[in-house]
Amino acid sequence: SKEIQFDMGHRVPNHKSKCSNPHGHRYRVVAQAIGELNQEEGCSSEGMVIDFGDLKTIMMNEIHDLYDHGFMAAENDQWAVNAFTDTVFNFHVVPFIPTAENLAKHFFDLIEEALVDRGFGLTLLQVAVFETPTSVATFFREG
Repeated sequence: SKEIQFDMGHRVPNHKSKCSNPHGHRYRVVAQAIGELNQEEGCSSEGMVIDFGDLKTIMMNEIHDLYDHGFMAAENDQWAVNAFTDTVFNFHVVPFIPTAENLAKHFFDLIEEALVDRGFGLTLLQVAVFETPTSVATFFREG
């Protein structure tokens, strides 16, 4: 498992409470992978499933560096799209409402694709997204 943290704003447009307002979180993302121990003698990652640094690099490149200090909105959230489209800051329109549950699936897909593209022979098991210190959504590998 490896954890990263980043700050991002969002809104849940249909939510019954103040979460429908633009606001931000200090997100914690934890990715857990499983696989065989590397037994290649003398290899830098001997005795590891994956070097924590390699997993961190993937998570930083695919999540942190893209979304940190940005704002995410659903493509059907016309208010947010209209409000932020012509701004100069880090704004992302996505095809889903940016709830913790949807972010967990989105980040799972991003990390999994990067692991495959880089040839790591392991399986991404789950990605957990902490929206607050006590609120977490986890996406698990299906099957």
